[in-house]
Amino acid sequence: MAINGGPPPGSVLAHPKAQRFEVENMLGGPQQITTSDPAFQPPADPLDGSPTARAGLVYRELPLVTIQNSWTVEGTRAALCAHNTGIFYDSGQLCDSIIGDDRVQATMNSRVGGLFGCRVVHRPADSSDEAKACYDAWVGSWSRIAPEPALRELTFRSTMMGFSIAQSVWDTTGDLWVPQIRPWHPSYSYYHWNLRKYVAITLDGQLPVIPGDGKWLLHSPYGDYRGWMYGAIRALTEPWLIRHFAIRDWARFSEIHGLPTRVGMVPAASDPAERAAFENSIGNLGSSTAMILPTGVDGINGYDYKLIEATDAAWQSFPGLRDHCDSAITLAILGQNLTTEVKEGSFAAARVHGDVRQGILQADNRALSQTIHEQLARPFALYNFGNADLAPWTEWEVTPWEDFDMKAKMFQAFGTALEVMRRGGVQFQSEEDISKMAKSFGLDLPEVKLVDPISGGLGSK
Repeated sequence: MAINGGPPPGSVLAHPKAQRFEVENMLGGPQQITTSDPAFQPPADPLDGSPTARAGLVYRELPLVTIQNSWTVEGTRAALCAHNTGIFYDSGQLCDSIIGDDRVQATMNSRVGGLFGCRVVHRPADSSDEAKACYDAWVGSWSRIAPEPALRELTFRSTMMGFSIAQSVWDTTGDLWVPQIRPWHPSYSYYHWNLRKYVAITLDGQLPVIPGDGKWLLHSPYGDYRGWMYGAIRALTEPWLIRHFAIRDWARFSEIHGLPTRVGMVPAASDPAERAAFENSIGNLGSSTAMILPTGVDGINGYDYKLIEATDAAWQSFPGLRDHCDSAITLAILGQNLTTEVKEGSFAAARVHGDVRQGILQADNRALSQTIHEQLARPFALYNFGNADLAPWTEWEVTPWEDFDMKAKMFQAFGTALEVMRRGGVQFQSEEDISKMAKSFGLDLPEVKLVDPISGGLGSK
C-alpha cells in the first residue's frame, strides 16, 4: 500500500532513477546544466595557479573624501536597503557615524577588547621539523603580520557590517616573505551576485576578492554568501538614531524649560514711552534681579512682572527612551545586557549572561583564527617553505580562569576516584580505558602508562 499517494513498494516508480525521471518530466524534461559558470564551480584551493605573482601587487584604495554625518530617517532606511542588496557605499559611511556614539563605542570596545585583551597562542601544524621551522618564522614575524590596530579594525567591521575585507601587502625584500594586513573600507566594495564574490573598488579598477589567494583577506564570520545580513548595523541603526533624536530633543526641552517665561503686565492706558521702556527692561533681564515697576497714583493698575516656570513631568520620557535604546545597542553587540537590565544581585542571572558573553567571545576567536590560518598562514607557509599545509595556527586564550580552576578540581577528584576504585578491587585493562573514562568527565588526559604504585593507589596490571 502506498503511503501519502507515493508509489507502492517494489514498483518501478519506487526506484530512485524512476522517481528522478518522473520529477524531471514534471519540470519540463531533463534540465541542461551549465558547467562554465565561474560562480558555481567545485571547491578549489585559491593558492593554485601563480600565487607568487600576486604577492608583489599593491592595489590602491579610493580616498574617503565624501563623508555623510547628518543622517535622517529616510537616509538610514535607504542605506540599509542598499546594504541588504549587497551595496555597501552608504552603509559603510553609516557605520562610521554610528561608532561615534558613546554607547556604541564603549560596547564595541568591550567586545573587541575582550578578545584582544587575551593572550595570543600559536601552535605548529604538526610535530615535524618543517612545521616547527615554519612556526618559528611565523611567531617571529607575528607583530608585523597582524598589528593589533589592523586586527581590531577587521573584527570591528565584521561585527558591524557582517564582513570585513583586507589586502595582504607582502614585504619580499628579506629572507622571509612577510604579509601585513591592510584593512579595506567597506564603502568601496559590493557583492557581485553573478560571480558570487565580493568586489573591491580600487583606483586600479574593480577586483574580485578571492579569500585565501595570498592577496585578499575576507573575514566573514557569518559566511561569504549574504553574511552581511547578520551584521549588527541592521539592528543598531534604529536604536542609534532614536537615541540621537531623544538626546537632542531632551536638550531642547531643557533649554526651553530651563528659562522661565517672563510675563510683564502694563496698564491698558499707559504712556507709550513708559511702556516701551518697561518692555525693554524685561527683554534685557539677564543676571540682573532689580527692576523698577512704576504704578499709578493710587497703586492700582500699575506695572507688574512675574515668571512662569514649567512644572510638568514630560521630561521623564527622554531618559526612559534613551535607556531603552542603550539596552538595544548592548544586546545587538554583546548578546546580553547584564549591566543595564539585571537590577538585583542574582548569581544565576550573572552566570547566564556571562555564559552568553563567553560564547560570543569564543565564536569570535574561532572565526578569526580560521580566517588567519586559511588566508594568511597558508600563503606564508607556501611562499617561504613551499608547502601550505605547514601553516601554523593562531588563536587567543579565551578560556576563563574559573574554568581552569574547575578543571583542576575535577582532575583532582578524578585521581581520587581512580585510587578509591583500585583499593576497592577495580583495575583498568589498558591506558586507553583510563583516557576514555577521563573524557566522559570532560578531561583530556595526555598519554598515560600503567605502572606499579609507590605506596598503594593505582595498581599494576
